[in-house]
Amino acid sequence: MAVAAVLVVVVLVVALVNGHRNRGTSGSRPDRAVQLSPTPPASPSVRPDPNGGGSQAVPVVACPQIRDEQSHLAYRCIDDYLQQDGSDTYLGLRISLNHEVEPGWVITEGSGNPRSLASSPPNTVVGLRQSGSAAGPVLPSAEQVSGEVRRRTELALARGYGDNPSSTTMAAHARTFAGVGGFELVTEIKINPAYRAARKLHARTERLWTVGLPTRAGISIFMLSIPDARSDLWPKAEATVGTVHVI
Repeated sequence: MAVAAVLVVVVLVVALVNGHRNRGTSGSRPDRAVQLSPTPPASPSVRPDPNGGGSQAVPVVACPQIRDEQSHLAYRCIDDYLQQDGSDTYLGLRISLNHEVEPGWVITEGSGNPRSLASSPPNTVVGLRQSGSAAGPVLPSAEQVSGEVRRRTELALARGYGDNPSSTTMAAHARTFAGVGGFELVTEIKINPAYRAARKLHARTERLWTVGLPTRAGISIFMLSIPDARSDLWPKAEATVGTVHVI
């Protein structure tokens, strides 16, 4: 999935970093450059919300086991080399873990929920925005969950894999996760050859697993994206997805 790091300075010297994507020159699409820290931050990262929703504390997490308390999800890392990166404001992944497999291209695993909505930030502000209202007492329906999984996948294809990638649905079905009914969508993505050539990428194909579950937060999302440079992990992906559960 395409990633980048953005450093933006707003009024009152508010600095917001998007560790998942980098904008490059004005008007360009996100590239997959990534800044990986040798170790995760020592304390939770508090990210001011430029849209007036207050601050959200992103907890420090580390493989092999991840707990996303806000999204009410827990899961295992597919590879212990993955390290925590900044929240992905493009795909709405509040917790994002990455491992670079070639310059500017990474494995990505993470989770999010309606309070870490994916949006298209303007050029001057990048940050998570709060949902307009809190989740109600009624859990989302199976139809709503599957619809959100498809929407998040379409959003990923539009923003995360360069210009005009093509895709094929490998699987789309209801699935039970530790007794909770959810929905899983598996997509194979072909990177546009022109995009690859322009950036000298080796990656040709990527597989994306998207899972949605009804939780107290609304519809919580888990995503796992693995390029063909680590196709050896593809057979392990279903087992990793199977560790996702509601907490």
